[in-house]
Amino acid sequence: MTSFREGLNYPPIKIGLILLLLAFLMSLAASYNVLREESQAGIWGPGTYVIGDEIEASGEIVGINLEVSSDNASVRIIENGLETTYTLSGRAETLEFNSTPSVVVESGEIHYSYTIKWIEYPYSYLSFPAFFIMIVGSFIAFKGYFSFLESLKEKAMEKKRGGKNEGHELQ
Repeated sequence: MTSFREGLNYPPIKIGLILLLLAFLMSLAASYNVLREESQAGIWGPGTYVIGDEIEASGEIVGINLEVSSDNASVRIIENGLETTYTLSGRAETLEFNSTPSVVVESGEIHYSYTIKWIEYPYSYLSFPAFFIMIVGSFIAFKGYFSFLESLKEKAMEKKRGGKNEGHELQ
């Protein structure tokens, strides 16, 4: 009976398993994420503004923290179809959002500052080669497995033939 170790050391199976391990490590690297954060500040006059237009968040937005202040201004904030109106007169409002809102300044000027936080996957490009390597590794490992079984079958047949030939010597 052959051992499990002999099967793992059979060259095609070994190469296939190494490729599968490499594909697994590449897919782990591709799923690595980083929390990014960027801030913006300035003054908005009357008009419509979309938070995050100046910042290119290349991932899933986790949160937006907006702080607006003015001596005398009227502001509408629209997020996911919900509209909220604020009248700012010498005070600051701090608001938090989960998606990018639109800010409509109806009158006056407002001082704003906001921080956008998003999740970025810097090594996501590794997922496609990992998938390809996984398919190739699986194919080589299965082909090697069937080849190994065939070689075991041949060894068993030779052993069986060798046992029969020992009793019947040629004269």
